[in-house]
Amino acid sequence: MQTISVCCKLQVPPELRQEIDRTLNGFADACNQILSVAKRDNCWNTTKLHHKVYKPVREATGLKANHVCQAIRRVISNAKAVKEVHKFRPTSLSLDTRTFTYIEELQTVGVTLMCGRVKFKLSIGNYQLALLKGQSPTAATLKKTKQGDYYINICVDLPTEPTGKTPKVIGVDLGRREIAATSTGKTWSGQQIQSVRDRYSKIRANVQSKRTRNSRR
Repeated sequence: MQTISVCCKLQVPPELRQEIDRTLNGFADACNQILSVAKRDNCWNTTKLHHKVYKPVREATGLKANHVCQAIRRVISNAKAVKEVHKFRPTSLSLDTRTFTYIEELQTVGVTLMCGRVKFKLSIGNYQLALLKGQSPTAATLKKTKQGDYYINICVDLPTEPTGKTPKVIGVDLGRREIAATSTGKTWSGQQIQSVRDRYSKIRANVQSKRTRNSRR
């Protein structure tokens, strides 16, 4: 199986933009608080860090329980990816099976924000429709662009194509005296090609021996 991310644009009503932004800011704030504790205590284990930060971060930010859990995972995964993790910005929100659902027949996603579960219509084309057909994704990332648009990257698993099997296999060995020899015993003489190689080799040697600018060119 191969996991890919399908980028889908969200149709966001004006009245819900503020709620998305509030959740994005809360999630970034949670990540920064968690990062501060992880650096202070040099704690980069997900379970141990969870016990240290879960309650105080949730109380300070007002985030849902699973948002805080995803924030902890975001901090740990970023720490493993780069040596120095800088301040998190309010541009994305990690979602799991409890904070995200995809409804194929309606081309809608349900996303849990700080205000509760909200449904958004997808604005996608045939390419995304084909990738999402029959899928039951359990993870996604909600993102806000610099232009102020909102997208959701939905993770889906696609089967990889099996390697093809042929009833007959042939091996080919390339050489100089015999330009090719197959495992079935057939050969092709390299005499003609070798004579051409030898002729040009002599010409190059003769020209290069003059050591002039034209010969080097």
